Amino acid sequence: MSKLMGDFNKLADCYDYYHSAHNTFIELLKKEYRENKDTKIVDVGCGTGNETLNIYNKFKCTVYGIDPAKNMLKKAAGKSDKIVWLEGTAERIPVGNNSIDIITSFFSIHHFLDIHQAAIEFKRILKTNSKAFIFTISHSQMKNSLEYQFFPELLKYDINRIPHTKLIKNSFIENGFKIKTKGIEYETRKIDKDYIKMVKNRYRTGFELLTDEQILQGIGKIKKTILNSSGSEIIDKIMCSVLICEKQPN
Repeated sequence: MSKLMGDFNKLADCYDYYHSAHNTFIELLKKEYRENKDTKIVDVGCGTGNETLNIYNKFKCTVYGIDPAKNMLKKAAGKSDKIVWLEGTAERIPVGNNSIDIITSFFSIHHFLDIHQAAIEFKRILKTNSKAFIFTISHSQMKNSLEYQFFPELLKYDINRIPHTKLIKNSFIENGFKIKTKGIEYETRKIDKDYIKMVKNRYRTGFELLTDEQILQGIGKIKKTILNSSGSEIIDKIMCSVLICEKQPN
């Protein structure tokens, strides 16, 4: 279990409020996979289910949402009874062998207990030539984000806890996957009063690792940046990496 799992259970409402779905992700899935009504999709680390629900609404097929945090799943289950919500982890996914067409993992891989074991499990449940789509942020992409300039301690924490994309690739290649990586922009965030409110509410789990003093120092930097902008919008363009892992024949 992730050391932040307890926080996920406590912060389900806050997490749900600040984590909306991204159509950019769905468009990438559609380009990479020609779905049909018999398609089966597993969303690993589904959280409160916003991305999972978006997948179901677009694909209209069998979708499983998997998460180890019971409160997250409870929140997710209230959004749709068309999706199969199951308690599980990346290392133990409660579905059958060779039964799944697509696996998605939206910014959850840093909560996996064992990436190598997760790759073995992904291989077990995927059909041959089917794909896992792992959405994460590379260390170089982090360094280009304004958020980390405001909160340098957060950058240190996230570089330590978010696995390097090379490590992820190697784990999946060793377990019989062919890897393709894409970089995409998934969000533009305004740096304004609403963003400050998000930070104060520790809108994502990384902020749970910061002290109150570090939060206040970062907010001070944000306010100074806004003041110096002379009314111009400040936009943080956030990039991510998508590892498309295709299961190869034995």
